[in-house]
Amino acid sequence: MKFKLDFTVDKSHIDFTYHYSAIFIGSCFSDEIGQHFLKNGFHAEINPFGTLFHPKAIANVLKASIEESRNVSVYQRDDLFFSWDTASKIYAFSEAELIQKILETRQKLRAQLLKSRLLVITFGTAWQYALSETNQVVGNCHKAPQNLFSKALTPVDEMHAQWQPLIAQLKTLNPTLEIVFTVSPVRHIKDGIVENNRSKSRLIELAHALVGDHQLNYFPSYEILIDVLRDYRFYQSDLVHPSDEAVNYVWKSFAEFSMHPSTLECMNQRSRLLAVLNHTSLHPGSKADIEGKTKAKKELELFKGKYPEVGWE
Repeated sequence: MKFKLDFTVDKSHIDFTYHYSAIFIGSCFSDEIGQHFLKNGFHAEINPFGTLFHPKAIANVLKASIEESRNVSVYQRDDLFFSWDTASKIYAFSEAELIQKILETRQKLRAQLLKSRLLVITFGTAWQYALSETNQVVGNCHKAPQNLFSKALTPVDEMHAQWQPLIAQLKTLNPTLEIVFTVSPVRHIKDGIVENNRSKSRLIELAHALVGDHQLNYFPSYEILIDVLRDYRFYQSDLVHPSDEAVNYVWKSFAEFSMHPSTLECMNQRSRLLAVLNHTSLHPGSKADIEGKTKAKKELELFKGKYPEVGWE
């Protein structure tokens, strides 16, 4: 008896290695997979403007960084200053300090885009919150009064029109950049179950339209959770966010999708060495324990010499 659908993610042509660096931007699923990159010794930049969910909000920070824009929309709440383009983790205690922080982050992201091999973009929701006065889609509402915003489900063609020229800008800036789109499997249940599914369907349509237009890459993280794992035991207790087991499953699939086979072997060898070094012996200080740790340390030094590009911090 079969208990789940068979589904194999086709390998991409990216062949990512430890010599490259990656950027992850978008919803909290970008944070999850990006952290796995860091834990496994890769070089990665993860959501420099904080977690962003809407395609327009993600596009806004990328475009501003590429164009080195000096325009920053500021919102003050009590003694805190925020930008409408970023998440609430980006804040300051004066407008000048916030603007400086945003400009420096844009400059850093642009530099990363110039040298990175991989850009992973995770769309989270198609429900937009726009400032009523300007119609600007915000990255975060920063607990501002609700009457400042209008909420709407963004049409696919509207998001597509914004992303089309942005992808051209990204490829002009760095012709070797591999762009991967994915849709977050995290349910935005506060919008409602039906509303969440309407939102996700638009994001999937948008991602596939962009991939088809520009010969980019699509990774099915949403489909793996919804159609393959397909069980609430693969979610946390809130029944919204994927469990650690689910994230690990998706991470393994993404590694096989994006990495060169020799890189996968190198990554696994690194993990084995760290497991031995971090193992808590039943008899610490014993001859067997000392010999095992000594052997592992020697193997680690040899590994570092052979693969200096692999990170260890």
